[in-house]
Amino acid sequence: MTFRERILTWDIIGKTHTWFTASSIIIAIGIVAMVVNMVSFGSPLKFGIDFIGGTVINASFEKAPDEAVVRDILSANGYSNVTVQRAGAKGITMKVETSEIDPAVSGKIISDIVAKYGAVDTATEEITSIAPVIGRDLLRRSSLALVLSLLFTLLYITIRFKFSFGLATILGMVHDIFVALGILAVFRVPLNAPFVGAFLAIITYSVQDGVVVMDRIREKLRYRAKEPFDKLANAAVTETWMRSFNTSFTTFLAVLVLFIMGGAPIRDFSTTLLVGIISGTYSSIYISTPLLVLWVQGREKAAALQKA
Repeated sequence: MTFRERILTWDIIGKTHTWFTASSIIIAIGIVAMVVNMVSFGSPLKFGIDFIGGTVINASFEKAPDEAVVRDILSANGYSNVTVQRAGAKGITMKVETSEIDPAVSGKIISDIVAKYGAVDTATEEITSIAPVIGRDLLRRSSLALVLSLLFTLLYITIRFKFSFGLATILGMVHDIFVALGILAVFRVPLNAPFVGAFLAIITYSVQDGVVVMDRIREKLRYRAKEPFDKLANAAVTETWMRSFNTSFTTFLAVLVLFIMGGAPIRDFSTTLLVGIISGTYSSIYISTPLLVLWVQGREKAAALQKA
């Protein structure tokens, strides 16, 4: 028996309790981390300067600066809440959680780095300040974009399939978002504007896998006789399992290369995508479909009681 044939014998729907328990534990860990962060730092997530405001300093030098040394220089000048990342071969990006840095202080920071790594390339030297009000507006718009994407997805799947199909898919997407946010909370990853794109990509992959499964369920419903819905749904999931895995694994490999070769500036972003791809594939098979089965079985039982 080939691996593909063994997949067709799996009882995925029959182990719904196991899948829900595993997801509940992961999400609970994330929620606990958010609560701890809220108590310890005043915010459930570590928002970056794109959302809370701050100052970004970019510069290149004769030698490639060491991130730890630059971080120590910033700390010595009174700035401990910083993010330091390499930018290119000899560049450095410093993100400081303060609305404005005195020109004399920023000049001293550059001078201290110059003393260790050679003259600064004035063509690359740039200091940008982001006001807190702009960050709050960006956070509001980003949250609105995520909510609208969920609503439009629900509308599309409801029109294409049924409301129950759309609701199950949306709950799977919410699961993915909570898992990703939980990972960010546990590891205190700074949340900046690019993460909005990461979350939208996570939603896209989750919907892509979910629609394939839902379409197979709809196709089987057309020829359904007396087969229980849970058996029908399980057959649909196992028949599409290999397709979902192959598609997601291919994307996972591409993002993994981005994670390894992309460097520190996009590592947090690519990490979120990796988590989202895994979570999105998992939820479309092990969360959304079992939720749909519970919904349909509940409706069928209610209809049977009314007839009785």
